[in-house]
Amino acid sequence: MPELARAAAPLLPPLALAALVACVAGAAALANCSILAALFKTSRSGLLTIILQLAVADFILGASIGPELWSFNTRSWVFGDPGCVAYRGLNVFASTASSYLVATIALHSLATINIEEKVITKRIKRSEQDEDEEIRSSRHSLVTSSDSSTPPRTMNLDYRLADHRISVTQPSIFVWVLAISLSVPEFVLATTVHLDQNVVVCTIVDTSQRLHMYSILAVFNLFLPLLIMGTAGVLVIIKLKIKKILSQIECFESIAALKLSLWLIVVYIFLCTPRSVVTAYNIYSKSMQGNVTSLVQDDDTTVVNIATSGTYIVSTLVRPLLSISLLPHVRKLFSFGSYTQADNV
Repeated sequence: MPELARAAAPLLPPLALAALVACVAGAAALANCSILAALFKTSRSGLLTIILQLAVADFILGASIGPELWSFNTRSWVFGDPGCVAYRGLNVFASTASSYLVATIALHSLATINIEEKVITKRIKRSEQDEDEEIRSSRHSLVTSSDSSTPPRTMNLDYRLADHRISVTQPSIFVWVLAISLSVPEFVLATTVHLDQNVVVCTIVDTSQRLHMYSILAVFNLFLPLLIMGTAGVLVIIKLKIKKILSQIECFESIAALKLSLWLIVVYIFLCTPRSVVTAYNIYSKSMQGNVTSLVQDDDTTVVNIATSGTYIVSTLVRPLLSISLLPHVRKLFSFGSYTQADNV
């Protein structure tokens, strides 16, 4: 009984926590809304479409982390049963979407740069063939008579007109369908449980269902995104190290997209992954005890949960700022200047 009474006492001053969450979440919401407003004013294709979707996911995610931090601090859920259902469902939905959209940005950037590398290779081969043909023609003209008044015919190919855009419709549909599929059980099974000393827990009551759900979430929301992002991150670093190819690429947006994808992966690993690991550990360790009372947090667990959730909400602010600062197209939209060049990313 004393442990439950102590669990109801807030760890941090509620006013200070509310001010901190309001500042970070408000700044993140403003940054994501700015991204949405700016991209809605211009033509979007490829990378910008994914950035737009990531801003939507981060906006929802930032709104759901606030109640989570508050409940961790008070060690009791105070937003009612409908709020519990909305929080758990939207949290899984937005976190799944944001993680896979980050992976999609990395894969899309790699695919775009690979296409441009092929175009450069073809252009180099074509130039070499044209030079060889010109040399052979010059040598032939030394031994045969020809009309010098007739200039040689040449054909210039503008490889910049090649379409480098890659459709993002299919991966976008996959991401949102996966996010909806993983969030539906949370919307259906989440509920509040009232314990002693006015402690309320927002959870899935059935222990077996909770373990089954979080086993699936651990695979699709933690291990699989980390595997994809880790592989993509290594490939992005390799691409950025090849200066010979990058120096010949005329589209600076493609190089900027590579850098953005690498930074987004770093942000995800250091700011988002700890929360997923801690959440999985808490669920598995407490579910093994087989009772709902074990879900009440102690001081050490509360500190870790607040810290990891705090870094998670910071990531929703960092991601739009990275998009604005690293992508020339997006940055020009915030410069209040006219920019009508078609996006070729």
